[in-house]
Amino acid sequence: MRRLIPSIVIDTDMRAATVPTMRIFRDIPDGIFTSPVLTIGSFDGVHMGHHRIISALLNEARATAGDAVVLTFTEHPRKVITPHTPPKVLTSVEEKIDVLEALGVKNIILLDFTIEMAGMTAEEFLVDIILKKMGVVHIVVGYDHAFGKDRQGNFSFLKELSHLRGFGVTRVEPKNLYSRPISSTWIRSELEDGNVELAAALLGRNYTLSGKVVKGVGRGKTIGFPTANVLPHRSDKVLPRDGVYAVRVTVDSKISFPGMLNIGTNPTFGNVGRTIEVHIFGVEEDLYGRELALEFCHRIRDEMRFSGSDELAAQLRLDREAALKALC
Repeated sequence: MRRLIPSIVIDTDMRAATVPTMRIFRDIPDGIFTSPVLTIGSFDGVHMGHHRIISALLNEARATAGDAVVLTFTEHPRKVITPHTPPKVLTSVEEKIDVLEALGVKNIILLDFTIEMAGMTAEEFLVDIILKKMGVVHIVVGYDHAFGKDRQGNFSFLKELSHLRGFGVTRVEPKNLYSRPISSTWIRSELEDGNVELAAALLGRNYTLSGKVVKGVGRGKTIGFPTANVLPHRSDKVLPRDGVYAVRVTVDSKISFPGMLNIGTNPTFGNVGRTIEVHIFGVEEDLYGRELALEFCHRIRDEMRFSGSDELAAQLRLDREAALKALC
């Protein structure tokens, strides 16, 4: 289920004695943090490479008795920088915050990335926007991180500026799998190829897609496999390759059920549009209008064309067995 963002908003002028579990700021706060240790990035996917950065951030904050702070964005910066070729995203802002919180992050600065911000030099962004307000004492960045106009703000830039401005810098080396650095680009590619299990290894968790149940044709019920048609909350999230998947389905953020899901055009019946239909094992009730979170666990097969309903139903029985075996 989607939660409204920000879920916990701190007025940047507020000095509350009681500190909530996690604080979300919609602007750069002025003087709130104690010896702040900062990392900056889009963190799309919050994957295993990002986990290493967050771990280094938290370790540095503990060592210096400072506040660990993650500065990230409501939308991927490339949506502003290259609006005609925006990237598909791995995580909504809500999902990103949930994962960061689970990793132990207590302070998140959530900014709207703007055209004006995209035009700022690295020094303008770091000095005028961050250092003058936050008084950062340490910055943690990934091995390939860069920010500011023309990506001037790389590690060498930070190291040089740190001597002038009196803050520390840590460069975090990549997290590799199969001798390849884990990246959001790699994960997107694997999902688009249907490799949801490899994507899960790169993410550190199964890939999840959330949406609302909308009215469908209702054909599945006539062959013994009623399905819920899911309309994703975000049209820009990566969709795994067309096919049948074993999934776990959470209804209204409460109860999780096993199920199997089809992404595709239902070629047996000549449908044109791409749909997401999930059959939830053990659930008979109408879920129209309900919120579902779909967790992709295993790819069963490609989408196929069958001679008719009987042949399709026979295959779906096999798919159900495969899904239950994968999910046990």
